[in-house]
Order: sequence, then C-alpha cells, then structure tokens
Amino acid sequence: MQFAAHESFHIRDGWLRKGLLHIEQNPYLFSEEHAEDDLGVGRNMVSAIRYWLQATGLAVAVPEKAEGKRNLRFEATPLAGLIAQYDPYLEDEGTLWVLHYELATNFQQATSWSWFFNRFGVRHFTQDLFLTHLQRFVEAGAKRKISPRSLEKDFRCFVRTYARTVEKTGNLSPEESFDCPLAALNLLEYLPKTKSYRLLVPHEESLPELLVGYALVRMHVETPLTSNEVSFREALYGEGSPGRVFNLDPDTLYGHLLHLDEHEEKLVTFSRTAGLNLITLQTRDPHEVLTHYYRSLGGDA
Repeated sequence: MQFAAHESFHIRDGWLRKGLLHIEQNPYLFSEEHAEDDLGVGRNMVSAIRYWLQATGLAVAVPEKAEGKRNLRFEATPLAGLIAQYDPYLEDEGTLWVLHYELATNFQQATSWSWFFNRFGVRHFTQDLFLTHLQRFVEAGAKRKISPRSLEKDFRCFVRTYARTVEKTGNLSPEESFDCPLAALNLLEYLPKTKSYRLLVPHEESLPELLVGYALVRMHVETPLTSNEVSFREALYGEGSPGRVFNLDPDTLYGHLLHLDEHEEKLVTFSRTAGLNLITLQTRDPHEVLTHYYRSLGGDA
C-alpha cells in the first residue's frame, strides 16, 4: 500500500509526456540531485512526476548499485511505447481511459484509487464518508500505521484527478486551479450545495468499446483462471473489471459488449445463448486490443 506519494499534486497536462521524454534521454534523471533543472519544475513536482509515471503504468524503476551507490534507473513500459507510437502527445481521450484503468488497478502504488473503484462501492459520497471507509480499509490490511493526514492528502488529490475545478478563489494559486487531464473523462461531479461528490456513468459513446475489451483482457490476464471465458457478472462487478473501473451500469456494459461482438477482429465475443451472457476472450494480450483501438482511429503505425 502507498499513500500521499504524489506530493499533493494531481497529474498536470504535459507532465507524463515530459517525464517519458526525459527518462528516454537520461534513465537516471530521478536519481540526480538537480532533476528539477532539467524538468523545469519545482523539487516536489519532480517527485510527483516520478510517482505518476509509475502509478499510471508508463514507467518502472529498476534499482541498481554501482560503486557502493544505489540508483534507480527508470524505463518506459511497453504500454508507454505503444502510446508513444500512436498518441505521443497523450491527446486522445482513449489514452486517458487507459491511463485511468492503469491507475485504478494499481493497488500497490495508487492504493486509494484502486480501493475507490474496486472496493468502496459508493457512488455519492462526502469527504468524511470517503475517509471513514478508507481508514477502516487501511486499518484492516496495512502492515504499518498510516496517518490520517496522508489519507486526507489522497482524498484531495483523488477528487482533483477526476472532478473539474468548480471554484477559483483567492486561496487557489494558478497552479492549483489546473484541472487534471483525466477530468475530461467526466467520471466525477462535485455538488457544491451539499459539498459532496457523485460518480457518473460514462455515456456509451464516450467510452470506446475496444477499451472495454482492453479492460476485460487486462482483468483476465491477471487472474489465475485458465479459461478464456468471463461471465457478465464478473465483467460488471469483478475487481479490475470494466464495470468497476469505468463505473458502468448493466445496460451500458451490455451495449459495449454488443458492439465488441460486431468488430471484424472478433477479439472479444459475446454470446447471449440461453440467457448466459458469456464473454469469450480471443486474445490474452491487452496490447493487441489497444493496438486495434489506435489503428481504428486511422493513425500511422
């Protein structure tokens, strides 16, 4: 479990691309004393960029020891390479859905995000409700004590990840008022009258069905099951499922599965024989599904 490693900064526009470009040039950048000079941001923001690269599955840190000194070498992941090939500026909304999926299933590094989408199960909540349930979860499973302040930092960063800025007062600096790119997914709404938040079901047309397929394959690959079949209930309620991570209701998920079954590639098929609603995965490679998604956009390979 990891909490508050983001230095209270949500993802800023351009940060992930900047971080990937710099570790390509210098894999040891984040081990160096003056990384902020190269990245052009403050020291705490350097730590935040390093964290978000890992939390979104775009980079991994490889420990090294040379001449008695420990360093971390950062490497871009195959996912980062695929995104760089088709969407180098991370502008496509489908890329944002993928980054959200990676973040919401990264239990080790983005524990509060993973807990919220896979275990919390509450769609309308206040800060107090969020923190009360998160504290109980942490106390039941953490091997060390986590301070309430760290959990509060995670809450603030979590809601800033998905909810658009609704008020800009004199207490907010221009830097703090920047929305996270993932706010474009319109998954979370702030309700100022009740000072609460509401999780939203994405419109069917706003979430590409191939990315629902990507989530299904990602979920299935990480389970010990050898079968290539997934029940509708697992796709809706299973941990790491598109139903959980994308907050889909049964009707919306059903519609996505119908569209997936119509794709020429037949990467995911959907059988409604005898009311079984059985999903069959024809691939165990999520990057194959993601490649088909990007190619469907008409971009260059």
